[in-house]
Amino acid sequence: MPLWDSALRSLLFSPSLLPQGKVLFFDSRGRCGALWRPDTIKTTLGSLTFLVGASQRCPRLTRRTTTLLLRKLINLIIEDDVEANELCTRREFARWLVKLNSSLERNPKHRIAPIVSLSGSVFTAFDDISIDDPDFRSIQVLAEAGVIPSKLSWNNSFDYGGFDTQQNINFFPDRFISRQDLIDWRAQLEYDFFSGVVDQISIKKAGYMDVKEIISSAVYVDMLAGDKSILRKVFGQSKRFQPNKPSTKAQAVVALTGGRMKEAISAELLRIEAENSARLAEAEEIRSELLSRGDIQRFWDEKLNEEKNRGFDVERLYHMEVKNLEEEEINQDKISAEYLKEKAAMDCQKQLLLNLKKEVDEISEKVALERVTYVDERHVVQKLLGDLELKHEELLNTKSTLEAEKEALQILRSWVEDEARRSQARAAVLEEVGRRWKWDDQA
Repeated sequence: MPLWDSALRSLLFSPSLLPQGKVLFFDSRGRCGALWRPDTIKTTLGSLTFLVGASQRCPRLTRRTTTLLLRKLINLIIEDDVEANELCTRREFARWLVKLNSSLERNPKHRIAPIVSLSGSVFTAFDDISIDDPDFRSIQVLAEAGVIPSKLSWNNSFDYGGFDTQQNINFFPDRFISRQDLIDWRAQLEYDFFSGVVDQISIKKAGYMDVKEIISSAVYVDMLAGDKSILRKVFGQSKRFQPNKPSTKAQAVVALTGGRMKEAISAELLRIEAENSARLAEAEEIRSELLSRGDIQRFWDEKLNEEKNRGFDVERLYHMEVKNLEEEEINQDKISAEYLKEKAAMDCQKQLLLNLKKEVDEISEKVALERVTYVDERHVVQKLLGDLELKHEELLNTKSTLEAEKEALQILRSWVEDEARRSQARAAVLEEVGRRWKWDDQA
C-alpha cells in the first residue's frame, strides 16, 4: 500500500464537524465518492468516513482533482519512494514533523517556525548531528523548541534516548524511533501540558497493561483524550503499548496526520477549493462581460471569416493537387508501359537462365558419373601400384641377394686363383727337386 494512502485513511473526523453543504468521502477501500449533502450521506451511507467539507457555493470536485490535492499535500511532507511497512528512523520522523507543523499549523501557540527557532543558534543540540547533516535543520529546530531533550534543554537531569552525559548527548538519527518517542514528540505539539497528569492516569484509565513503563508526560496527556487520542489512532485498541518497540512509517504518518492536523489539512483543502471557486467566479464574470460587449461574437465572426478564407485556399490547393495527380497518372501510365516491356525482357532472360541451368545440371550429372568412374579407376590404379611396389621390393631383395652371392663368388675365385698359383709354385719346386734327384742319381 502506498504511504500516502495510509495518510489519507488517517484523516477521519465526524460529519458534525463539517460545514453545511457538500462533503467529500472515502469508503472502506479508500475509494473517493461524489459530493453529497451531509444529512443524505448520514442516513443512506452511514458506514462511510467523511474527510473534507465543502461549501454549497464551491464547484463539484472530481475524484481525480481531490486525489491530486491530497497527494500534493502529503508529498509536501513525505517522500514518494517510502514504503508503509518499513520502520521509521528518528531523523525521518523529525524531518516530517517539522515540515508538517511549519506548513499546515496556523495556531502560533502550537507552531514551530524554523527561521525563528534557528536564529541566534550558536551551539549544536547533539554531538552526533553536525551542521553538514542533511536533517540538521529539522533536528536542531525540535531541540530549540524543547520538543526533544538536548544540550540546549533547561532540564538535563533525566536520561533520554541513550544520552550518556551532559557533555556527550547524541540523537542517534539512524535508529528506529520507538512508539513512546513517536507519540511524545507529536503530543508536545498537540496539547497544552499541565502538572499532575501522571497522577490522573491509572492502568484501568489508560487501557494499557504496561503503562508503568511509560516515562513521557506527553504520552499520558494524549491518553486523557481516550479514543480520540493520537495513540489510539495509531495503534488501535491494543492492551500493550510496548513503548520501546520500533514504529513503522505508516504509523508515523497516521501520528502526523492525527489530532489538530486533520483540521489543518481540511482547512487547507477548503482554502484551495475556495481559491478555485474564486477563479471560476472571476472567469464567469469575465465571460459575462465579454458577452455583454459583443467581443465574443466579433471574435467568432473573425474566426469564421478566417475559416472561409482558409476554405477558399484549401479548395484552390485541392484543384491544383487534382491537376498534379492527373499529370502524375499519365506519367505513371508511361512508367507502367515501360515496366511491362522490361518485365517481358526479364521473362525472356529468365527462360534463358532456366535453360542454361538445365544444361548445367545435365553437365553436372555427367561430371558426377565421370567422377565416380574416375574414383573407381583410381582405386584400381592404386591397388596395381601397391602390387608393383611389392614386386619391386621383392626384386630389390633378390638383387641384393645376387650381389652378395656374386661378391662371394668373386672372393672364392680369387682364393682359388691364389691356391692355383701356390700349387703351380709347389709343382715347379717339386719338379725342380725331382730333376735334381735324377741328376744326383745319374752322377
